[in-house]
Amino acid sequence: MKKLLSLLAVACLTVAAFAQQALGPGTGLVSPEINPDHTVTFRLYAPKAVTVQLAGDFLPRVVDLQESPGGIWTYTTQALEGELYSYSFIVDGRRAMDPSNVHQNRDVATWTNIFTLSAEQGDKGWYYEVHSVPHGTVSHVWYNSPTLGTQRRMTVYTPAGYEDNPKAKYPVLYLLHGSGGDEDAWSDLGRTAQILDNLIAEGKAKPMIVVMPNGVWFNQAAPGAAVNMFQPTFQNSRSQSTVEVENSFPDIMDFIEKHYRVAKGYANTAVAGLSMGGRQSCALSMRYPKRFGYVGLFSGVATPEDNEAALDAVFAAHPKLYWIGCGKDDGIMVNSKKLKDYCDAKGYPATLYESDGGHIWRNWRIYLTIFVQQLFK
Repeated sequence: MKKLLSLLAVACLTVAAFAQQALGPGTGLVSPEINPDHTVTFRLYAPKAVTVQLAGDFLPRVVDLQESPGGIWTYTTQALEGELYSYSFIVDGRRAMDPSNVHQNRDVATWTNIFTLSAEQGDKGWYYEVHSVPHGTVSHVWYNSPTLGTQRRMTVYTPAGYEDNPKAKYPVLYLLHGSGGDEDAWSDLGRTAQILDNLIAEGKAKPMIVVMPNGVWFNQAAPGAAVNMFQPTFQNSRSQSTVEVENSFPDIMDFIEKHYRVAKGYANTAVAGLSMGGRQSCALSMRYPKRFGYVGLFSGVATPEDNEAALDAVFAAHPKLYWIGCGKDDGIMVNSKKLKDYCDAKGYPATLYESDGGHIWRNWRIYLTIFVQQLFK
């Protein structure tokens, strides 16, 4: 009996120790450390590792960390500009997260560590950070889609003060993600709440509701929130189709207009999206030309071929803003310029914003920051 009690005690202590370890204080290392000169130092404790490398979107290539006594590996970057950055370690050829950094996000099925750096107030990184300003509310909302015959989930941002003023009504931006994304993409990767909070606090953007639906018509919700468990991927050609999105989008708008204090009408409604979401936004503006007074196409457009009559109907409604954003190295630039050339030839007021770089979130955050400052003025 004593032996049995002893074994039970050891088991309990082991479980308790494991639980306590899971609730521990962290590694004790600072990584990443943003230095006063805007360089960034990364550290990893890996005393048994043979090689440790760093991969990040701020590096032209994978770089080696140097081991110091005690098994701590270190690397310091050159000075970086203000931005949100992502990275991961490669330990003996295998990708690894930074255990000293709890800040992570998911792009499709890949998790990476992230950090924001602001070199000066008002730079890109500054707008992606949380500051001492009034904050809006981000909610995950389930709604019924009769068109698709299912319950679906979307993310909704309401601006600071929304709950305090029951008589105020707000314009709405419907913001669509790209292929492989979901209703979490714009809030997590796009930093929508931080951008809106900071711009609204500065008076550079109007207080607005931002609706971020799931644009993959056959998925209810993001992984972990849907009824079924699934591995997110860049979807096949079915998800690229805009027909289901076009047909079911009134379900989203009806729900928002019934459950939120919305300033309705053409002048108070915008639609924008990135990549697949850009094509969907373009298609929605053509399908419902009198619903969206502001249209934003971020690295995703419908070309004029076979769409001339629908595009003419969009501009016949006199949109207040028709904005196209694309990176110079993005393969979508060819089609973006085709659309802009068509608009120019017709005398339609369309704006083409050309940025550096390609088909990346770094550009789409910039486009959102620029676009929302021009809405509902």
